[in-house]
Amino acid sequence: MMNENEIINAIRDGADRYEELVKRYHVGLIIHSEQLVGGRDDAEDIAQEAFVRAYLQLEHFDSDKARFSTWLYRIATNLAIDHLRKQKHKVQVADIELLAEATMPAYIEEEEKLQIHKAVTGLMPPEYRKAIEAYYWHGKSYQEIADEAGVPLNTIRTWLRRAKLQLKEELS
Repeated sequence: MMNENEIINAIRDGADRYEELVKRYHVGLIIHSEQLVGGRDDAEDIAQEAFVRAYLQLEHFDSDKARFSTWLYRIATNLAIDHLRKQKHKVQVADIELLAEATMPAYIEEEEKLQIHKAVTGLMPPEYRKAIEAYYWHGKSYQEIADEAGVPLNTIRTWLRRAKLQLKEELS
């Protein structure tokens, strides 16, 4: 199985391999989009548009700056934010998906951003904070976080679930 950078290089060289990236990320991208906009149909449209935009801009993708999946999710997040603006829905500050710096909507006030960062910094135990930052701010997978922390994968799942509960309580 080729890694995403090998597939991207093959596509840039003219190979018809983009479908491999779509198959790899489509389910997760739809789920991510649905968490942001709340509707499955809208989420599917956003995910499709994100794949189209990513394909059209693939020449500008820089694998030294981010993983393809991170870049793709950023595109989808921007599309979801645009969709919410058009629908005039307010994004809830407590929405954990908006914690990532890269996905922070421009219309959330600086004060709210500081409140979110403060809440993340105050997570206890500190492992919860590290897990949240690694997953949402650095785009690492659960497995990558587990490997770096030297703990089982299920421990990371537990930490993130408990951290989200703490954050919802703090930000509500």
